Amino acid sequence: MLTKIPPRFIRSAVTDEDATVAGAIELLEELAALAGRPDLADVDLLDVGCGVKFTQAIVNNGLAIASYTGVDVFADMIDYLRVHVDDPRFTYRRIDVRNELYNPVAPPFTVDTDLGVGDRTFDLICLYSVFTHLDPTDYVTMLQVLRPRVRPEGRLAFTVFLDEPTEGGHSLTDFFERMYLEQAVRDGEELPPIEELRAQHTPVPFLDADPTRPLTWALYSREHALELIDGTGWRVDDVLLPTALHQHLVVCSPI
Repeated sequence: MLTKIPPRFIRSAVTDEDATVAGAIELLEELAALAGRPDLADVDLLDVGCGVKFTQAIVNNGLAIASYTGVDVFADMIDYLRVHVDDPRFTYRRIDVRNELYNPVAPPFTVDTDLGVGDRTFDLICLYSVFTHLDPTDYVTMLQVLRPRVRPEGRLAFTVFLDEPTEGGHSLTDFFERMYLEQAVRDGEELPPIEELRAQHTPVPFLDADPTRPLTWALYSREHALELIDGTGWRVDDVLLPTALHQHLVVCSPI
């Protein structure tokens, strides 16, 4: 069992361990469905920006998986997982690349960056809360680095902040709207209907939404987020709407 994870290794917005693991199980079920499988029993999964929750969900609940490879820039967390997970299906690799939010003092991310997995290929590659913290240059580089690592019938799934409101209210734009409206109420300000406010907003291709905390919120227009994929060897199959568990989820297949 993998329990009582040190708090410094938990980067999820949900800090309750049981709720985090329950959410991870749902995400793994969604990934299996995207791969066209009933479960992950015959799936080799590469999880970039892995964190700890997928490992917890699989190990603690006896979930089926062929193999799990977790990659992250967080060296101490990777070391912890290597020590505490005694299961031959699991492999962990640390990459040391620059990211203004998570790893600001490191070499830049390039197409020659080694993910630490050698020439291995995978049925499924996922990145949750990774592209949400990448600028456009690293966004494209990540896609290029991942392309050789997928099998011909494999799939890629990654979350991204798209600047658009959603019916479910789970997008970053929905969050910003709520903050704006709540502040207006506190200030006694009268606002036009939300439809008018939305009509006045034109998403820019890319916005670092809080420059005081670089790349905390890497916000993209839908058009730009998808056009950046062109020429990287991937084809967009679908863009799933945000849920309580993830932001917009872009699903791709190799070309």
